[in-house]
Parts: sequence; C-alpha cells; structure tokens
Amino acid sequence: MKKLLWLVSLNTSYFVLTSVTALGQQADVELQIKINKGFVLAPVPLNLVGRDSNLVGYGSYIVNAVGECNGCHSAGNPTAFAPGGNPYFGKFARTNPATYLGGGNDFGAFPDPAGPFPHIVSRNLTPDKTGRPVGGDTLQDFMQTMRTGLDPDKLHPPCVGKPDGKCIPAPFNGTLLMVMPWPAYANMTDRDLQAIYEYLSAIPCLEDNPVTTPNRCGPVAPPVTGVVTAAVAGPKGLTVQSRQFQMDGTKSISGPGGALTYLWTIPYGSPSASILGATTATPTVQLGQRGTYTFQLTVTDSKGVSATDTVSVNFQGN
Repeated sequence: MKKLLWLVSLNTSYFVLTSVTALGQQADVELQIKINKGFVLAPVPLNLVGRDSNLVGYGSYIVNAVGECNGCHSAGNPTAFAPGGNPYFGKFARTNPATYLGGGNDFGAFPDPAGPFPHIVSRNLTPDKTGRPVGGDTLQDFMQTMRTGLDPDKLHPPCVGKPDGKCIPAPFNGTLLMVMPWPAYANMTDRDLQAIYEYLSAIPCLEDNPVTTPNRCGPVAPPVTGVVTAAVAGPKGLTVQSRQFQMDGTKSISGPGGALTYLWTIPYGSPSASILGATTATPTVQLGQRGTYTFQLTVTDSKGVSATDTVSVNFQGN
C-alpha cells in the first residue's frame, strides 16, 4: 500500500510539474502576443531609444486595451477620436493623436455641482521636457501615486474651513486623487506599472489642455537640416510558413556620423531563434516552434549615435 501511494504521489508531482511548465510556456506566448498587440494599438509614434521595447509594447497593451486611459486623459469624447473615427457612430475606431493622453477632460465640480467646489480635470500623462511622463514623475514617484493615490501636485487640498472652490471637503480626503481609479491600479504588479511608465515615457509630449504649465514640452526644436540616424527593421507584419527567412535592415538611415554597424537581437519575452549574420544588414533567421517572434535591430553610426527598431514575425509553418 505504501509503495502504491508513493507511486501515485510521484505521478501526481510529475503531472503538476509538467502542467506548471506548460503553463509557463503558454504564459510566455501570451505575453508576447500582448506585446505585439500593444505596438499595433499605439496611435502615436514611439521613441524606443534607450528603452525596453517589450516593456513599451506591454505598457501600450495595458494603457490602450485594458485601462482605456485615453477615455479620461484626453480632452473628452468629442476630441478623443479622430474625425470619422468615432466607434459610437458606427465607425472604425481611430484615436486622435493630437489629444492622446494630453488631459483636459473636465469632470465637473466635485463633489456637488451646486456648491463652490473645484472642477476635477484629468491630467496630462505625456512626458514633459525632462522626458518623464505625468509632469516629470520618476518611476518611483509614479508607482507611489498608483499605489497610494496621493496627489503629487496637491491641486485640491482638504478644506480647513468652508469650501472655496479649490479645496475638497470632508468626508473626502483631498490629499488623494479624485475620480482617478487608482484603487484598482494599486493591485497591479510592479512589472505592470513599470510597463505603463515605460510606455508613457515613449509617447510624444503634448502641451497642457487647458494650458496650466506653459512650455511643458520645452522650447520648439529647430528644424532638422541634416539626416538623422534611424533604424528600419523589415519586413513588417510578416507571416511565414518557412522556418528560415531573411531580415532586412538596408533601409536604415545613416546620419552625419557616417557608415552604420548593425546588431540584430531577440528581446526578452520573445521565443528564441537562431540569427545567422547578426551583425549584418540582412541576417538569416532560423525559427523553432510556431508563434510570434520579435527581432530588434540596433544601428550605430561612426560617431556612436544609435537607433533601434523592432519587427515581429508570425511563424505558422510546421
């Protein structure tokens, strides 16, 4: 009987171990799908220089497919969607990049429209002149706000006397963000919040709407008169049946720094693959199991200026 129980226990442990391994592999594939979907959903150009592209893609997925942050952090429904792209009119949804996450949505007087209470207006989430989002928040600042709800700007402090149109009366706590659903975001993992922050750091800066901080994006940059180094990885949006095919970085642009060097890598989260000629413009890749693979191209000119680009490949062969 003891021997039989031992065998049952051993088999059960093996089954559990196998199941956990299978779930881990499935989770990796699912995460990569979300990362790729995030890049598709991003309605604005992204600055990936010096950033973890997988975090940016995953952050975009959370912001655009899960959190629907733009619904509040834009100027409101009339401008959140591009002309002819309002899904509530039966149109194909198209986000308006001119107001995307720029804030300015007035939710009205809080908590009583009839009283002298402050209007709660959504904040601008885009990066400012520091390159950091939400008014120059560091990652630690951002995570503390999302975890605790504490308003770092202290825009509407608790009332110490009668409401004056600027303070928040009891029983509401004016040190906390109102309307913002931070209690739900507080339950996210550190990785989730880091991904959101990385994505918000990668989107273009928008001036405040309405303007509360003039020139938050910094002085207008002078027009570019020369060629800027840029990585262009291809082919884009590829679905292949063959395990082996060729990548193309020949459309990358060399700036004033002269000739480019190339480096193809596989970002964290992507299934592994072999890259033959990873330091050339046109390497050959060898794929394994079915799934979506991501490859990152980094080009560097002779002055040390680098640029990156990513491309996803959907392998559906045998």
